[in-house]
Amino acid sequence: MIIPNLWATELEYRRTVLKAVLIVIIIAGSIFVVNNWFSGFQIYAMVELAVVFLCIGILAIHKRTTNLTLWCCIFLFALYTVILIGIYSASFNSGLFTWLFIIPVLSYLLLGIRLGTIYTSVYMVAGIAVLMYDLIYNIADIYPITIANIVLCLAAIWALSYSYEYKRAEAVERLQQMASLDPLTGLNNRLLLDSIFEMLCQSLTQEQSSVSMLLLDLDHFKKINDEFGHDVGDKVLVEVSTIISDMRRRNDWAFRFGGEEFCMLIPNTNMRQAEKIAERLRLAIDKITVIDGCPLNITISIGVARWPDDGSHLPQIYKAADERLYKAKAQGRNQVISE
Repeated sequence: MIIPNLWATELEYRRTVLKAVLIVIIIAGSIFVVNNWFSGFQIYAMVELAVVFLCIGILAIHKRTTNLTLWCCIFLFALYTVILIGIYSASFNSGLFTWLFIIPVLSYLLLGIRLGTIYTSVYMVAGIAVLMYDLIYNIADIYPITIANIVLCLAAIWALSYSYEYKRAEAVERLQQMASLDPLTGLNNRLLLDSIFEMLCQSLTQEQSSVSMLLLDLDHFKKINDEFGHDVGDKVLVEVSTIISDMRRRNDWAFRFGGEEFCMLIPNTNMRQAEKIAERLRLAIDKITVIDGCPLNITISIGVARWPDDGSHLPQIYKAADERLYKAKAQGRNQVISE
C-alpha cells in the first residue's frame, strides 16, 4: 500500500519517540562522560562524547529528515556498541549490563518489527555473550544464576516489546486500510490520490514522464436508486468497480471518490492511449443490462486529462479532467472527452 503523505502521523510518532530518547541519552551521556573522564577512563569517555555529539546532530535534523529510519539505525548502532564496550570494559558491579534491557524497547519503538527484531537479536546475543565471557574466564565476579536471571529478564522484555509493536503495527495497518479503501467497492478512496499521484510522478523516468487521469461518472445514477432501490444501486457501483479493476494494468491506480464518481491514474501513456482505455471502459460498462433481475441501461461519461500537458500539479490535472467530464455530460453523456 502506498501511504507516504496520508500517514505522516505514523512518521511523526517515530520522530517524537526519537526526540525523547535523544534528549535522555544526551543528558545521561554527558553525565557519564564527565564521570568516566575523572575516573580515569578517558578513551571510553571520548567514545561516549562522540555518541553525545551524534545525538545532538540527529536531534537537530530529526524533524525535517526524509531518512528517519536510517538515522535511527545509525543512532542505535552507536548507542548499543557503546553499551557493549562498556559492559566488556567495566566491572560487573558497575551495573552497566542493565542498559541491555533498553535494547528491545528502543529497537521496536524506533525501527518497527522487522528491523527491530534484527537489532534486538544481534545486540542482545552480543551482550549476553560478553557476560558469558566474563563468567567463563572469571573476568568479573558473576554467578551463573545471575546470568540466568538477566537472560530471563531480557527475554521477557523482548517478548513484551515485540508483542506491543506487533499489535500496534497491526492496528495501524487496519486503520490505514479502513481510511484508504472504499468499503463498498474495495477501490482506493480520494484520500490516497495526492500520495499516489506524487509517487507516480517521482518514479517515472524523463522518457516516460506522463500520467493520465480519467474521471468517470455514471449517467443518471439517481434514477437507478429511485427506481430499483439503493441495494441495486450499490451492486451497480460494485459491478462498475469490478470492471475498472479488471481492465486496469498492473501499474494503474483506481479510486472511488464517493457516490457514482470514479477515477483512474494511468502512468506512461499518451493522450491517444488514455482515450482508448477510457473508450474500452465506456463500452464495457455500457454492456451491463441486468443486475439482480432488474433491467438497466447504464452508461458513463469520462473526462481525460494528462500530466504534464494539462498542468504541473494535481489540482490543475483534476480541474482539466473535471471540466471535460462535465463537457461530456453537457454534450449528451455516454462519451469520452479529452480536450
